[in-house]
Amino acid sequence: MNYLKKSKHLWIIPAYGIFYMLAFMLMEQSNVKIHIIHSLADDRIPFCEYFIIPYVMWYFFLIGTVIYFAVLCPSKKEYYQYLGTLGVGMTLFLLISFVYPNGQHLRPDLTNAGDSVFLNVVRFLYKIDTPTNIFPSMHVFNATASCVALYQNERCRKNRIFTAAQIVLGVSIVLSTMFLKQHSVADVMTALILNILCYQLFYKIIPVRQERLSEVFTKKEILTVPNLLSAMRLVLAILFFGTFERYGIVQYRALLVVFVIAAAATDILDGRIARSFNSVSRFGRILDPVADKAMQGVMLAYLIPRYPLAELVLLLFVVKECYMTVVGWKIIMETRTTIEAQWHGKLNTVMTYVVVMILMVGPRLPYSTLNVLIGACAVCMAMSFGMYATEFREILEQQNGSYRRNMQGRLSRGN
Repeated sequence: MNYLKKSKHLWIIPAYGIFYMLAFMLMEQSNVKIHIIHSLADDRIPFCEYFIIPYVMWYFFLIGTVIYFAVLCPSKKEYYQYLGTLGVGMTLFLLISFVYPNGQHLRPDLTNAGDSVFLNVVRFLYKIDTPTNIFPSMHVFNATASCVALYQNERCRKNRIFTAAQIVLGVSIVLSTMFLKQHSVADVMTALILNILCYQLFYKIIPVRQERLSEVFTKKEILTVPNLLSAMRLVLAILFFGTFERYGIVQYRALLVVFVIAAAATDILDGRIARSFNSVSRFGRILDPVADKAMQGVMLAYLIPRYPLAELVLLLFVVKECYMTVVGWKIIMETRTTIEAQWHGKLNTVMTYVVVMILMVGPRLPYSTLNVLIGACAVCMAMSFGMYATEFREILEQQNGSYRRNMQGRLSRGN
């Protein structure tokens, strides 16, 4: 008990584990429309029951790795890097399973396939594990994350036999998901890509920017009323997208309208409260636009089934936000400049809310009029994109100019 009191970081594992299992079981039992995931490569991969061995060994591999970093590894930094990777991947998996219910029809009929031990274990696996909520593959993600964490650990890496063995096991686990027809190739590739992103975040970006990030992610910066409202808007975006993806548009239209109105209210209130009570935080300046863009994105996705023009608007939105995220993060990290929301960005947000609300609850309008409204939303978005891009370029040019002048001054003093 004294050890557990001193090791408070260990409580993360059971706390998150209980949350994850409850959420996963809840989604497994829900009866919703399933999106089937399939690729041509899946038809070329044969079924092989012997891969049940590495597939089952995944459980022992994952548990053993968690125990090692929780109890045996002296570095808490590596513990948090590993647990952070698992947590981000598994949480994203839950969110994807909620907003995009998915499954596969790859499993072969094993009724008359034989009576070997391996086939019986596969039959048991098929019985207890439904072919739903497979994207991305958590078997692949967690196995790869464990391999990366163990390889990054200096003590484990020094043992070449252990390193080779765990890499072989990791590769075998990845292959087993496809040869047992538990996952599609798309599930596997997405899990690997997600692992690469998490590796860059926890093993590259955060260690290098740790001092800067520690200034932003503090209790004082995070626990504010405006940030709570922004977080609520982010949750509303997830609920909005998940509701119409899982249950359709017609049946829950009224609930979707409530989500949009509530999101608009939080968007108005968080800014006013932050300015009125002087509770503007650097974390809030990151969370607020993230919540805004998440809500705008899901509202545009809502329009796509009925209005084909919305696909082009959503594509423009994705390009705009990807550019602003990458360049904006670079500006924040390199220049410590705060990027404030501009009038054109607010106009774009208001236009998106207004257009979506008209299309959701307004009277039946001519199709041409509806396209004009969606087109107006695209024009505002393109204008905002161009003006933000110009502002970002000017900030970076000023930073580069200051850097060159400083270097020239140092060289002149040295001469």
